[in-house]
Amino acid sequence: MKNKYTTSLILILVLISFLLYWSNTNVETEAIQPVTTTLQKDSSSTTSTTTTLQKDSSSTTSTTTSTTTTLQKDSSTTTLIVQVNNVAVSADSESVQIINNEEEEVVVYDGPFTSFAGFQGANQSSLDNLVTELPEALRKILEKEVLVINGCHQYALLLVGRCPYGVWDSSGIDPEGEKGAEWALSIWISDRAFATGDIRDVLIHEASHALSYLTKTCISSENTNFRKDAWDYFDGEEQFADALVLYFDGEYNHYRTTGPLTDEETTYLDNYISTCTGN
Repeated sequence: MKNKYTTSLILILVLISFLLYWSNTNVETEAIQPVTTTLQKDSSSTTSTTTTLQKDSSSTTSTTTSTTTTLQKDSSTTTLIVQVNNVAVSADSESVQIINNEEEEVVVYDGPFTSFAGFQGANQSSLDNLVTELPEALRKILEKEVLVINGCHQYALLLVGRCPYGVWDSSGIDPEGEKGAEWALSIWISDRAFATGDIRDVLIHEASHALSYLTKTCISSENTNFRKDAWDYFDGEEQFADALVLYFDGEYNHYRTTGPLTDEETTYLDNYISTCTGN
């Protein structure tokens, strides 16, 4: 009988031990729950962050974080722009853009020329400044009687197939070739001329045509038409204008092929300017 109770006691102890073992090993576990967040910074980069939270049986939280960053090129662009100070530089080795991001003040012309066919205007302010810096004999004539326009003369464009550097228009020729447009007595200097680096010489050449035209009734000391004498002396109106470019310290000549002015030519032009302009 005693052995029977002893055996029962042992079985109860074994059962209790098993229950204690089972309760210790069957911990409260929270399943792994991945949380994925995608942050879209801009069209050229994507950051993906994955965070896993796990809670153990002792209520202590252990956190494991894995972060992956991937740079993606926008399908609509071919280069990645990198900001360096105030200049943006593209990172593409085959096509590099260097872009000045500083804001530049743009002077917008607001005047009567805006209604003229062919008016460009981006360089009108610079052109006005160049006129004020011309030699006195030319400057006085232009300021008093001549319109100086930054633009592409439309009839000249039609004639030569591209925008000329400069045009002297005494009659005011409209785009159809008819006289009487409101820009009679005008000089046109195109944006192409500004791109050449010879803008001062181009302006002096066209201003010389204006001087020649506006002194067309000037009489020489020999009682002859001084302008026609100058055409004979320099072999034409265009050569006369090119000679005046050199006389007024310019360099670029398109029609003159005889080089620098001779002393005799300089004296001739001294006489012309003083007789016909009073300077």
